[in-house]
Amino acid sequence: MRIAGALICISLVAAASAVAAPRLHRTKLPAPPPLPTSLAVDEGEWVVRPSKTVVAAGEVSIRVYNRGMDDHDLTLVDATGATQQIFLAPGEQGSIRATLTPGVWKLYCSLFEGTPSSHEVLGMVALVRAKTDRTVR
Repeated sequence: MRIAGALICISLVAAASAVAAPRLHRTKLPAPPPLPTSLAVDEGEWVVRPSKTVVAAGEVSIRVYNRGMDDHDLTLVDATGATQQIFLAPGEQGSIRATLTPGVWKLYCSLFEGTPSSHEVLGMVALVRAKTDRTVR
């Protein structure tokens, strides 16, 4: 019985001291992490899946994997229509180094472009945003 009473007293003292302790608040938030300068892109039937949707403006390394059973390419197009492209057979991987200006960039497979069988029309398209500030939104 004495042990139970002692445990109750210890619990009450610990609870009272936890309640009485002042709360500390941060006065400054930590700096946000830097935006990424690289990303991976998986392609397959019928998907283009970037590992990130926001990257730092400037030089970006893009690693592309064709995980599909068909040939694919990855084409980058900016707002001015400038493009970069890499072709990949099934199971191949490759990379593109691109200088991305701030804004939205379209990533897509351009095979059979302009036809009903266009890989882009079938769903192989994604958007990536390049930003100069460090907040990811």
